[in-house]
Amino acid sequence: MSECLVSISDQAFFTIVTAALEAYKIDHADSESEEPKQYLETFGNLWGYYSQSGFGEDVFRVVMADVSTSAERGQDFVIDKEECYEAKKDFVSVYYPELSFLGDYHSHPYTTPTTSENGAKTELDLERNELYRFSNTDFRSVKYQQQAGRNYRVGIVATVYERDEGISRPSKHIDEASCIRFQYNNMTIWLKAYVWAGEDYRRKADKMVHLVCPNLGFNAC
Repeated sequence: MSECLVSISDQAFFTIVTAALEAYKIDHADSESEEPKQYLETFGNLWGYYSQSGFGEDVFRVVMADVSTSAERGQDFVIDKEECYEAKKDFVSVYYPELSFLGDYHSHPYTTPTTSENGAKTELDLERNELYRFSNTDFRSVKYQQQAGRNYRVGIVATVYERDEGISRPSKHIDEASCIRFQYNNMTIWLKAYVWAGEDYRRKADKMVHLVCPNLGFNAC
């Protein structure tokens, strides 16, 4: 049995996925004279609470997710502003005192090689190269936040890949159960969860993390 459950609420699921899709599909250019800006990464914070299950598992309930509208975005990076976290943390403490900061999420946009700089030949190629997982830069960002005093425990990455035509494929857990892969229109989307727990912020192995998302039909076992 997994040691950690990461449960995503309806609101958090909606925000994470739609934010990733908006950054992916919509042109973010500032004016008509600029080159189109699509297939960008996005970023937001995760808010919720920690508890333990009847089996003694650590449970991280992601109740809400926000979107950092002022983050600097690119096709292979996203940089949030420090003051954004502080402002939202203060707001949550006033209006949602039962919730606390759990971590953050960001997206990985991938297309066919001819569409953008972030190209993957096929979904199989993307999975074989583990592009739906955190990058080394992502892990360094987590360490930086923990060293800065943030109680960072949960990280989620939403990876989007679009093809020319849709395919019929059932949703499934991969990476033991820490990642859910599902289809939307002509896209495949991966939601991958990471957990850091303990006094030394040790990251839990994939086999210890179980991602729960009732919207997709994946519940706690």
